[in-house]
Amino acid sequence: MHSPKTLVCILGLALAAPAFADSTGQNLDSIGGRQQMSSNQMYSMMMSRFQQSDKDHNGAISKAEASNMPMLEMHFDEVDTNHDGQVTIAEMQAAFQQQMGKQASGSQ
Repeated sequence: MHSPKTLVCILGLALAAPAFADSTGQNLDSIGGRQQMSSNQMYSMMMSRFQQSDKDHNGAISKAEASNMPMLEMHFDEVDTNHDGQVTIAEMQAAFQQQMGKQASGSQ
């Protein structure tokens, strides 16, 4: 099993890709860096990416559908906690909440 940092990378990169693709420069802080996204913003983006990737609209992402989310595809088996070959919304939410809790406690 991968370290907790792996899930942070999975979620972070899966969420960051569309943000960078849609970067307009208006999202910069006062010294030119990207502003930190709130956990609510990250969650909303994650759910949007999930919905976009769920091509058959069954509420789960298969390994084939995960090709739209490269970091999820790379760590699919870790997020698919029941190992049924699909990542459900509940599994994504649990991974997200677990990582947000670890980040808040400083045990990344």
